[in-house]
Amino acid sequence: MPTQRSDASQDLPPASHSSDTPPNSGANGMGGIASASEVESEGKAASGSEVESANAPGHFSDTIPREQWLSLLIVVSTVLLLVTAVGVAVRLLTMIGHTLLIFSLGGLLAYALDPLVESVRGRVNKRGKRPSRARSALTVFAGLFALLALAGLLLSQTLARQVGILTREHAKYEADARERLADADGWLAAHSIPLNLTGYLSNPPPNVRSWGEAIAKNTLHILEMASKGVVEAFIVALIALYFLIYSEEMRNGTNRALPPRLRAYAAVWQDDVNRILGGFVRGQLTLAIVIGVMAALLCLALGLKLWLLIGLFVVLAALIPVVGPFIGAIPAVIAALVSPHAHLHPVARVLVLVVCFGVINEIGSKILYPRLVGAALGLHEVLVLFILFAGFEVAGLTGVLFAAPLTALAVVTLTQLYRLWQGLPPISVANAAQEGGKGAKAHGTP
Repeated sequence: MPTQRSDASQDLPPASHSSDTPPNSGANGMGGIASASEVESEGKAASGSEVESANAPGHFSDTIPREQWLSLLIVVSTVLLLVTAVGVAVRLLTMIGHTLLIFSLGGLLAYALDPLVESVRGRVNKRGKRPSRARSALTVFAGLFALLALAGLLLSQTLARQVGILTREHAKYEADARERLADADGWLAAHSIPLNLTGYLSNPPPNVRSWGEAIAKNTLHILEMASKGVVEAFIVALIALYFLIYSEEMRNGTNRALPPRLRAYAAVWQDDVNRILGGFVRGQLTLAIVIGVMAALLCLALGLKLWLLIGLFVVLAALIPVVGPFIGAIPAVIAALVSPHAHLHPVARVLVLVVCFGVINEIGSKILYPRLVGAALGLHEVLVLFILFAGFEVAGLTGVLFAAPLTALAVVTLTQLYRLWQGLPPISVANAAQEGGKGAKAHGTP
């Protein structure tokens, strides 16, 4: 049957081409289909370029949020203000340097004696009560003065005799030293070694002379202060006694005056300071006394007349961390070289002293120092050595004595301030340093 069109298809008007249609458009609307594909491809290209521009790396500052830039600016400004404040404080404190030194020595002595006071205070009497802190501190000071009086009674005659020998025979010792150096120059010349020890002694190099003059100047200044400082020593002991009696009261009053948010940080900071300064002072004193006693006994065994003076000098020199024992060995070697009436040949005495002082220094630095001082400071020996030289350049022997504990104190303070700024809980730097040292030792790291 023939197919008939529907009425709807019969009523449709014939399609007419618009004047806007391009002349090359073919039949069945192929020109319109081509235009749609071009638009689609252009859209894809545009979207692709937008994605590439979005993924392209911009300036470094655009990748960091503005809040982080503001935080960094605040931290840097705070650090600069702290450095400026410290500089101004140091500048002001130099105007009262002597008074500050006396109070610092009193505070260090109090830190050294605090464990003894707590030990005496921990004992319960017959009534079941503990003695007061004031009575415990007075008991400790009475015991120390009794020990000093006993030591002075036993050693005063020997010390006075050796001082007299040194006063009467110092010219002879100097002449003997020059004679020994001349003999050494002859031996060096016979072996074609171009070294003139006598010339170096008479005309030392400029750098050696400057170091020697600085050390001699500071040493003479300290000896002058020690000879005139009997009253000041009493004042230092009195300040230490006041610190020991009223330390708890001052600590509790300070903590109550702080805002509640700061009290936990202040408590941890105070504990760290007590451990660091107290451990440093007690360890350094113990180390100095042990090394001094060993040096004095060694000189006595070699028959040196000035063995007690040498031992006392070694004690004072060993208070300087790391390099102190080497400084203390200098007068011992000189005395062994020029003493006319002693055991062994002078060269053999010097060799024995050098070897024994090396062993003593190794015992002190490798066994006693890490246990007594290094654990308290939480600083590596290389860093301590750098700090000592920096302290010597800044403030002479006084800077050497106080450089290491002040550095450790600054580390503790900055750590707690940083954790407070970041909103982190307080942490004991002393405990962290001790645990880190144990871990390094377990892994064989120096």
